[in-house]
Amino acid sequence: MGNISMDFFSQALERYVTVKAVLPFDETESASSPHYKTLYFLPGYSANASSILSSSILDELSAVEGFALIIPDGENSFYTNQEDVHALYESFISEELLTITRKLFPLSDKREDTYIGGISMGGFGSLMLGSRHIDTFSKILALSPVTDPYCNRLFKNSSFTRKQFDRYFVNEERYRADYHPSNILKRIKAEGKKLPDIFLCCGEQDPLTYDMDRRFVSELEEANIPVAAEWGRGAHTPMYWNALLPAAINFMLKD
Repeated sequence: MGNISMDFFSQALERYVTVKAVLPFDETESASSPHYKTLYFLPGYSANASSILSSSILDELSAVEGFALIIPDGENSFYTNQEDVHALYESFISEELLTITRKLFPLSDKREDTYIGGISMGGFGSLMLGSRHIDTFSKILALSPVTDPYCNRLFKNSSFTRKQFDRYFVNEERYRADYHPSNILKRIKAEGKKLPDIFLCCGEQDPLTYDMDRRFVSELEEANIPVAAEWGRGAHTPMYWNALLPAAINFMLKD
């Protein structure tokens, strides 16, 4: 297994960025080995690539299951394009990061081999980007995702503010029209396009996202949009996410 940290200049973010890459190769593999299936994994709010690797079992799962893992820093961005500060996070993740990592590493460029996942804010990012870029990502892994940033319960149980989310999404109306994953997925279904496969989990003791994630899954089910949902005991913590990651990766890799 190779655990690589790399810095490069991002055109989308107009500065140097750090990205972690985990490759499951060993010395017995030949140059003709197939290109790796790849999970692009998005950190949550206040986390970065290093903290994801140090607190999760993702690198172990990469080695055992044989998929590549790419983790950028999330920088509390909610992964939206923020043109006024020259920070195009959506463009960086969905376009630039894929192009650069596929040039540097033996990664598959096939949709069916390319996945996006994340935790909390990163879970939102995976749902939002995965639904807005259905030709790029075939499967979405959302762990305790923030599926409704404008939920009053979220404001009550965290330091987030409406003004802060207006910076990411302009306002709630714009969020629900352009960024709310369930609305995007419903439009995709209505247009007859191929939906990404979705895995979502959230702990029942999670004060931030459990209620909103239950509502989100219900919305998808009512629209006949398939989602593999896992609940059970757990809070908004690495202990819960590590317990569910094997099931998420199994979902990701199954045909």
